[in-house]
Amino acid sequence: MNIALNNIEQVLSAREPELSQNLTKLFTKLLERNQDPTFVQNYTGAIKLWFRKESQTRKSRDPLSFSAFGSACYAAGIVKTFLAVVTSHLYTQSQSQPKERFIGQYNALEALAEFMQTGNLTQRRTLLEDMKKHHVINICLSHLSHPLCIFRQLAINTLRVLANESVLGETLSATEAADIIAAVCRFTLEGPDFFIEGMRSPNTTWQSQMVMGATDVPAKRAAEHVPRFYAMAQESALWTAHGLLCTSPPPSRKHCLDILKKRPEILDLLFDCAIIARPAWYPETQVDSIACEVIALLFQWPSHIVPGVSTPQDNVFRAQEWKAMTQIAAILTSRDEWCEKIIEVWMKIEEEDWREVRGWFDRVEVDYHAFEPPDDDAFDEVFEYRGTSRIAMLRLVSTLSHAAESCGVTNAEIESLLRMAYIASRKVKSESELDDTKPEDRYTCTERTEEIFRSPMYTVSLNMQVDAPLQIADESIIGPTALARLLVVLAQRKAFDTIQGLKKAPNGLSSSTCLNHVQQITNPDVIRRFLKIALQRVRASMDKGRERARKSDNDYAKAAFTSAAELSAALVAFDSHTQGQYSKEVLGARKELALALGNAAEMAIREKYWQQALYFGSGAVTAAENIPAGEHLDANIIAKNKRRVEQARMAIAAK
Repeated sequence: MNIALNNIEQVLSAREPELSQNLTKLFTKLLERNQDPTFVQNYTGAIKLWFRKESQTRKSRDPLSFSAFGSACYAAGIVKTFLAVVTSHLYTQSQSQPKERFIGQYNALEALAEFMQTGNLTQRRTLLEDMKKHHVINICLSHLSHPLCIFRQLAINTLRVLANESVLGETLSATEAADIIAAVCRFTLEGPDFFIEGMRSPNTTWQSQMVMGATDVPAKRAAEHVPRFYAMAQESALWTAHGLLCTSPPPSRKHCLDILKKRPEILDLLFDCAIIARPAWYPETQVDSIACEVIALLFQWPSHIVPGVSTPQDNVFRAQEWKAMTQIAAILTSRDEWCEKIIEVWMKIEEEDWREVRGWFDRVEVDYHAFEPPDDDAFDEVFEYRGTSRIAMLRLVSTLSHAAESCGVTNAEIESLLRMAYIASRKVKSESELDDTKPEDRYTCTERTEEIFRSPMYTVSLNMQVDAPLQIADESIIGPTALARLLVVLAQRKAFDTIQGLKKAPNGLSSSTCLNHVQQITNPDVIRRFLKIALQRVRASMDKGRERARKSDNDYAKAAFTSAAELSAALVAFDSHTQGQYSKEVLGARKELALALGNAAEMAIREKYWQQALYFGSGAVTAAENIPAGEHLDANIIAKNKRRVEQARMAIAAK
């Protein structure tokens, strides 16, 4: 068959073996030296739309796999051909580069991203390897400084697909990952000016057809809309960083350490992204909360470790992962103003006025020509994202408390963080207590009950179950955990009496708090009240776990049990550093710790996570050895936990 501009449909919808012959001929023609740019534009565009249509018409329950068309494209060399199209005829200012040529290049790269999303996991891996072999990463990174803004956006979007819809994170060295994370953060922090200029400038305003999906859009209208287009790319940029770290199984702690050793400024960049002001042109943004999740991913605990719980296997953990984790923490605490940055993320959320945000939602269609203006659900999601940012920062504070000594965290820094952890420990109204006349009650409830249970994105489209690599409890648990851990550090340092005796704020105390706050939070009566509340929260989390276990939601139940265990462990640690001064208030915490760990071990056994089962079960056995008689732990439970440990040991040995 002749391959021409006027028979695209026939060429691409031919039956085999003709289809493969057509594609082989077509791919050769696309790369001919003086090929008509319209030919390239129309064919790459048709193939891109073909893949997109395949994705859109697929039934959600159908297993994904390359279609006959996709398989034929792959066999005919679409990866090599299309990436060659993207990089050939590099941009010069001369008029010999009509926009059709650029659109052809744009279509070619976008087609590969669309193609990726039609495959199963094995196919996605193979396609990724092929794309990497043909330098897709370097192409994308170099396109981040392309003279046309649409190519910058496309580069980001392609990286996002490789990181989230494929397994790019599993295949990169720490250096490569660091380079990409730094680059996508910088893109996110650039702001929309370059994009606005691209819409305004007479030579490049044609790009608006790729942004707005229509030709002849007035430059003024395109320039008003394009910040929204850029803001969506900001989200994609940070999802890229997220996808590189949110892998199953999770990256080793050493991998994260090596990333930060290579580019420690990544932490500063991520914190800068986490405090980006919510833009009126895209008020539904989640860019700040994704940045917070990425920070949390860098400081992740291994999935078999409950922070603060000791087990007989600790030596292994301490020698390997914990060593890397303390070094990661040390990189953070060596950055300028690190403590202020955490507080700044928190304060940004506290100071935001939801009424103003609501106003932006109402105007985004008029002011910025939003195609699909965000609705009420999108407005509610803003509070979920705010909640995500809050708990990610509380998680970070809790984690840092375990490395406070080795990282030289000062008392003033610990004291600076007390206020946010204290606020996060306040009572949250439950659904039934909300006042219908006060929308802010509902928003606060949404924000404070948000938890993170995040799996790699590709598991969603591929309907896969994995143990979620990022799990953070809601504020009712992680808030008290952070506060208890900060109090543990101060107790270890015997700092309480000193704090109560201070006449002026210590050097280095954050301006977001004051001596009065610090003295109030560390007042023995306030601590007593807090400990009682924290123990109630442990029990509430245990109930939540049991409820989930009854529904066979084992992974989700496990998260509730491990977070209950972590808070219990913090209470036990506080008790052991305060010479029995608060023993009455924490009575029951050791028993809850043993129960929580035992239940978490049981959930892990049900899902065959044997290493987790071993660690949680051993932790439960160890916790039971130190229980005062007054806490009445049933002997059957101790025996059950020993059996769980044995079962896990045997399963690991049999592997």
